[in-house]
Amino acid sequence: MTLKLFVVPISTRRALIYARPLGQDASGKRSIIDRITDKAAETWSKWEEADKGWKMHLVSWGNKVQQRIPYEEWGLKSIPSLETQKKLDEAHGTKKIEVLFPGNAIKEEKLLPMLHKLSKERQDLHRRRMWWSLIASPFTAPVALIPL
Repeated sequence: MTLKLFVVPISTRRALIYARPLGQDASGKRSIIDRITDKAAETWSKWEEADKGWKMHLVSWGNKVQQRIPYEEWGLKSIPSLETQKKLDEAHGTKKIEVLFPGNAIKEEKLLPMLHKLSKERQDLHRRRMWWSLIASPFTAPVALIPL
């Protein structure tokens, strides 16, 4: 599997990154997490068609929450996980990844620092939120046990 990265400048200091895997068909080698994610996305799209009821309210609230996610993180979602890349391509890590970008908007010497910044800038935020979620989980777990 070969991976191509597309870097699209949004402003003079910000850019959107998009990854497109090329080559092998990954449908037969998908992990359980990928299959669960696909099933959740399929369910969500069905719920978006609801005209009224709790599904419509849940979807409208969920869409409002998702609109708060920065576009940079949506772009990072297109990059397959390291585990998935290793499963699909045994030679992963030995090949260079092709990065396509407009040369008139992004200078080549600024490309690598920009990609590094995009990949690392929100890691601390996510790590803190993960720890808070783990701390809060014993208090919220009993709510999950209440039958509806």
